[in-house]
Order: sequence, then structure tokens, then C-alpha cells
Amino acid sequence: MPARTPRAQMLRRKINSNDSLDGILLSLDPRSQGPAHLPSPKPHTKVAALTGTVSLNARGFGFIAGADGESYFLRANLARFLLTGDTVRFIPLEDGEGDSREVRALVSVTRPVGRMLCEVHQVADLLHLVSDEPCFLPLQYTAGGDVTFAPGDVVAVRVPAYDGAPVARPLLVTVERNLGVRSRAGFDLDYSLVRFNFDAVMPEGLDAPRAQQGADQVEWQGGKSVPFVTIDGESTRDFDDAVYACVLPQGGWEVRVAIADVSWYVHEGSELDAWAAKRCTSLYLPGRTLPMLPEAMSVDRCSLVPGVARRAVMLTLELDAAGNVLSSQLERTLIESAARLTYTQVAAYMAGKPEARFALPVEHSLQALADVYRVLAERRAQAGRLDFDDPEPTMVQGEDGTWSLKWESRNDAHKLVEELMLLANRTAASMLVQRYGAGLFRFQPPPDEESWGELKDWANAHSYTLPEVPSLRSMAELVAAQPNAEAQAAAALKIRSSMQPARYVVQRSHEQGGHFSLSVDWYTHFTSPIRRYADLLVHRLLLAPEGYQPSAQDWEALSQQVEHCSDRAHAARLAERMVWDRLKLQSFMGANTTDDVVHARVVRTNQRGLRVVVTGWQCAAWLPAADLRANGYQWLDEVWVGGDPDAARILNEGVQLPVSWTSLSLVRPAYPELQVKLSQG
Repeated sequence: MPARTPRAQMLRRKINSNDSLDGILLSLDPRSQGPAHLPSPKPHTKVAALTGTVSLNARGFGFIAGADGESYFLRANLARFLLTGDTVRFIPLEDGEGDSREVRALVSVTRPVGRMLCEVHQVADLLHLVSDEPCFLPLQYTAGGDVTFAPGDVVAVRVPAYDGAPVARPLLVTVERNLGVRSRAGFDLDYSLVRFNFDAVMPEGLDAPRAQQGADQVEWQGGKSVPFVTIDGESTRDFDDAVYACVLPQGGWEVRVAIADVSWYVHEGSELDAWAAKRCTSLYLPGRTLPMLPEAMSVDRCSLVPGVARRAVMLTLELDAAGNVLSSQLERTLIESAARLTYTQVAAYMAGKPEARFALPVEHSLQALADVYRVLAERRAQAGRLDFDDPEPTMVQGEDGTWSLKWESRNDAHKLVEELMLLANRTAASMLVQRYGAGLFRFQPPPDEESWGELKDWANAHSYTLPEVPSLRSMAELVAAQPNAEAQAAAALKIRSSMQPARYVVQRSHEQGGHFSLSVDWYTHFTSPIRRYADLLVHRLLLAPEGYQPSAQDWEALSQQVEHCSDRAHAARLAERMVWDRLKLQSFMGANTTDDVVHARVVRTNQRGLRVVVTGWQCAAWLPAADLRANGYQWLDEVWVGGDPDAARILNEGVQLPVSWTSLSLVRPAYPELQVKLSQG
């Protein structure tokens, strides 16, 4: 049994019943204003107020993510004044240490205009609203326009802005939209879009200026008669990129990556540009796509469809036999894609299947592309590469019109395209640095000191020593060093949890940049301007007239825009995941009874139970502590331990367990949670 490390002791926190709302009577006296305090048993020295963002827990308490990078615990008698997302000024408890940092008093609350999703409940003859997210302020509502609703409906309400002292009086909201009952077909999709603030309908009249729509206004440049191909999924309709390669007489390869020339059509400052700058990304939801650009552009005018002349930005690279870039050139041109290929077709060709045959020029290019892919993949493997190739769900429509879930794993064709896009994005980033000494980059810092320390502790407990400084290669070697698949899964989970998110930034070349998990000094997004606004911004920088240099004000405006791009990209991922997660839950529960035994892998542990993911379905589920104890497990030294002392089984991350599902918890209606129990496998 592993000994409890000092770090584990520091991080351990027990939330007891006094931390929740249980038994607390909320004062709704509107006169209860001014700083809200914890009861103070002793005089406090003067402590400076800090600023942070609130996150509430359904059990009644919350946390504040401080601007200083620390997390502060928020007890229920303070949490009752707040909403998740509020910016607060607060006084910390001055004697808090380690993970016991706590809020002593709230000074002020700043809340922008926002939205909340609520379910309509009826008590006696009155209708009242219950928020889907943790909210301990009573809600009073008015109905906007002609919105009507009934018990069981879910409504979107407008939350007014607030700036002042914390108060516990009821929150006055306006009902703006009725989404209907949760069982309504299409409800989950509508709910997700409202929850993450995406408009489902694009404004009418958005289009590119007619004067710029003709592809015949430019020359072919170097793109004529080159047998470009697009390689995408079967259901893809917007083709951002086309690729080509050939072997050079002196050895090595010429690689061309052609990207849709969206900036030719979408002019800076136009209404279309303003819309794209606001949305920032396309959304890919089950059975439905919400494009960033109008469909007339995203799937037609800009899309690199086969057999039609299309405007493109072409990156031409010369690579040596080791995959080093010897030269690069960027130009606007016309191209005509020779074929629209799928990942399945290209993977079959790469595997040498006899049925996978194409026109000879296309096959010559595919063979060269496959050779380039293998060289680039080997270079990345030597530098250190982490592959988390989880199967991804797709929607398949049957002959009867019904939709079902299908799981797809990445094949060699996916990886080929990935390597080519990584190469193009790295090269585009280098071009920005060379031209401006600055640019718009995709930045991912290495794991922070605390996360790296925790990973080092875990590695030491598993007979592996990590270096003092984060290293991608050492992380890949840690996974490879594990003795079996279960241990490798555990290592991968630990590594994932240590990673920091990537985001868009504007940086000078002398500032710390780079993308840690790709092991590159500079990286950007250049290859998907149809569906990502950040890529469109990169195109504008790279294609700007010779001699153009952004002013300090230009860089500042760009910095603000890319921060918004990061926020909306994150929101899009959450919106997509919310809909897919609900669909996976519905599919799993429809295909498995409560008597069926399935396997699940532990992804997180704490004293309240285990977070697991059901193998083959990728459904998150909760295995509660009560069931673990009923099966002989105890919470000891920060882990669940069961069995005889001489043959104890430790339920660490990565361990696989036989389970059966028992129910679906709706404690947080926005995030239904599958409940499972241990079973005999």
C-alpha cells in the first residue's frame, strides 16, 4: 500500500456537513448588505482584498479561483450570495495554508448580464423556477414578450448585471425563451447552444461582396494541373485543405498544402467578418453542423470541392530525406482538386488493399504523401509523442431514418493528414516570426510546478524517475515503461491531468512561446479558415501587402480578439461534448439493462467514490463510496483499498472494474450522471 506523501497530506480536504447548505436558513432580508463574513472567534489582522471568479457546488459550498492562481474554499453561508461566474473581491482567511485556503469575507460582487437555464416547478397554484446550475438565491421572474410556459418546461432567463456589495435578496430574472420539456426531440441540442451562448440561426443577408466572388479574377500561379486531393470523413461537406506530394530528383520531397482562401472573400470590417469574429468557430453536433460562415461559402464557394477551380493559399515546401524543411513559399493561386477522398479510402490504399485504386497521378501523390508521413511521424516519436487515440462517436442514419451511434478509431489516413497539417501550421508560425518578429500563435505551456511535482511523485511510486524539468519525451517513456495496458492507461490519465490547456496568444519572438505537447517553439493555426476565425486572422497577417507592419494598437486589438477566439473555442468544445455525452448516455442505457455487466476504467478517485468511464461507450459514471464499502473497500491513505492485507487491491486511476448501472442522477440537470455499482465480472 503506498505511503501517504506530504503532497497528498497537503492536498487532502474533508468537506463535512457544516460546509454545505444542509440545515442553513437563508436570510432573504434585503437589508442584509455589506461585506459578508464567517463567524470570527478571534480578532483578525488587516488582510488585503483579493479578486477571483466563483464556482458553486450543488452541495452548497463553492470555490473562488483567485487572480493569484490559488483556489479558495467558500462556505455555504457565503456561497448563498453568489452565482457561478461572478467576479468577487474577497478577504482570505489569513491563517489558511496549502489547500486549506479559505474565504473569510466577501467585499463586492460584479456580475455581467447573463443567461440561466431553469426548470418550471409548480407549488400549490404558483409556478417558480429552479436553476439547472447551483444557485442558492431565490428566483423571481417576469416573462418577456409572448413567452409562455408550463410545469416541466425548461426556460432560458436573462440575469441582470450587478455591481455592489453581496446581498441575499431574490434575483429578478426575465424569461426569454421556452425550450420545452427535456424529453422533446432536439432538446439537448437547443439546450447546449443556449447554455454556451451560440446562436442557432445565422442572420439573413450575410455574404461575401459580389465583386470578390469570381475565381477567374486571378491566375493559376503554381496550382494548375497539380493533382491535389482532399482527405476527410465521409460526412464532411466543408473542405478546408487539399494536399499533394512528389519525390524530387535529388531526393526528398516537394509537399504542397492548399488551404481555402477565405480572406479573399471575407473582408476585414464587413458584416460577415463581424459575425465570424463573434462566433469564432463552427460547431459539429450530432446530425447537425452550425458553420462559422454561411453555407453558400463554407460548403460551396470557399470549399475545395473536386473538379472546380477554387481560390487557395498554397504552401509549397521542400523537404529532405529526414523531413527537414529546406525551403518554403506561400502564394495565392487557383487549384482544382482531382479527387475527394475519405480517410477510409486512403487508409485502405496505405494498407495495400487491391480495391483501393485511383487515377495514376493521384496514386503517385498518395505514395509520396505516405512516405512523408512516416518520416514526420518518426521525427515526432523521437522528440517524444503522446497519443491519446480515444474512439470518437459519429452519427449514422439507418434506412428507416433513425440515428444511431457508431464509434470510429483513428487510422493511418487520419494520422497522415494530421502530420501534414502540423507541418503546415509550424511553417506558418515560422513565417510570422520571420516577417513580424511576432504573431498570432497557439501556445501551450509545460505542466506547472505543482502538477509536475504530483506526476513525479506518481512516477516514483511506480519505479520511474522523471527529470526536474517537464519533458514530453520523459512522459512518453513513462507510459511505455508501464508493465501492462492497465498501468499504461493509469499513466496516460495522470499525464493528461498534468497538462495545461492550449490557447491563442499574440506574442513577440523574444517572449516564451511554444506548444509543449507538440515539442515545437512556435505553432499557429493556419489550415482551417472556413471553420476557425483564428486561422483567418493568420492568413491576413501572412498575406498582408509587402512592407505592412501592425501598430501597437493593431497588436493589442488582435490580442483581445484571439482571447475571445480561445473562449469561444472552449465553449464550442463544451457544447459539443454536452450533446455527445447525453447521446452516449441514452445509447448506453438503451442497449444495456441494469443486470448487464460492463467494464469501466477508473479516471478519478476521492473519498466520496470513483469517477469511471464505461469501456466501449466512453460514458462517464459515478461509483459511490457506499457501494465500495459494501464490497469491502476502505478509504486509506488517499486511495480505495480492498481485499486481504497480503493481497490488497488498490483502485487507482487506470484500474478496470466490472460494473452495472443503477440509475441516472439528475441532481445537476445540466449534467446527468450515470450511477453504477460493482458487479461480478
